[in-house]
Amino acid sequence: MTGTFTDTFNRDDIRRVYASFAADYKIVAEWTGLHSSAIIDRAIAGIKAIAEEQYLKEVHLQLRSAASVVRKAAVYRVTTNASLWSADKSGDLYWDHEDGDSLNVIVYYSAKWWELTPAQRDAFSAKHTAGWGTTDFDGNYGGLISITDKRFASRAYGMERTRYGS
Repeated sequence: MTGTFTDTFNRDDIRRVYASFAADYKIVAEWTGLHSSAIIDRAIAGIKAIAEEQYLKEVHLQLRSAASVVRKAAVYRVTTNASLWSADKSGDLYWDHEDGDSLNVIVYYSAKWWELTPAQRDAFSAKHTAGWGTTDFDGNYGGLISITDKRFASRAYGMERTRYGS
């Protein structure tokens, strides 16, 4: 079922844009071998549900060393002002990894999420993101070099990808 959220995008637009993020995540996870197919599928389904309800603000993919230092990251920031963007294709996140590295997926929620009651958030989480943990990561990549290299868009809904590395 397609529902219109505003005059400028609908659920299908969100799904199209989200598919670009999902493809990037799958490339990184499979290339590094750090997430199994089951983990990939579960994460993609959970984040898709969050995005479809407009609860998604950002998604961070992080490659961390055995010492928990972020070596590479890609951040996907949601916007509802992407009408003038041309849509890029996903891909080219082939990260080299070392023994002991881990791949983290961190979700930041939109204001719409925080407007829900705690009971509503708990019910949604139980249905779509059961078993997910929390993080104290503040979104800051400090001394890593950043480049905004991709924009995924469908009408006014979009995600901008910024990559971080040394």
